[in-house]
Amino acid sequence: MISASDRTSRFQESLVAAQGEIAYLDSWDELWDFAASLGDDTPVVSPAAHGFLRRGDLPDAEDPLRSIADRSVGITVAALGVAETGSLLLVERAPVDRAVSLLTRHLVIAVGQDDIVDELAEGFRWLADQPRAAAYATFVTGPSRTADIERSLTIGVQGPSRLTAAVLT
Repeated sequence: MISASDRTSRFQESLVAAQGEIAYLDSWDELWDFAASLGDDTPVVSPAAHGFLRRGDLPDAEDPLRSIADRSVGITVAALGVAETGSLLLVERAPVDRAVSLLTRHLVIAVGQDDIVDELAEGFRWLADQPRAAAYATFVTGPSRTADIERSLTIGVQGPSRLTAAVLT
């Protein structure tokens, strides 16, 4: 087992290799200030993250597409991070949570430094131990990428074009 510091360094290396970004922050207030500085409008915040931040625009549960689409910045919370791959596990209980992670242009995902595990298998084991943890569970690794039949890579077509892991220390 590697140390927490080494695990966090490995997480950063893996995330950056997947074209993700990382920010080390000491508090939810710092996370808010960081996220708010990234765009021209107020960040939209998933209900799960809003419980910690207590600020930002909540999406309209009745019409999340209209209230979230093309917002500059969205903020959500990961259950854990995976050092091996630079992935973040999003455990989303409702479609409105999922909409924040899919529809904003720059997604900021908060994860506690102590919630970073060594290997992807640990993430799957954690998820298996959570009965009915979520309607949606997704391992996110970097910004959205897709390629056509001619191998032309495009960033941000089916999700955020930028992704930042905000590691809370």
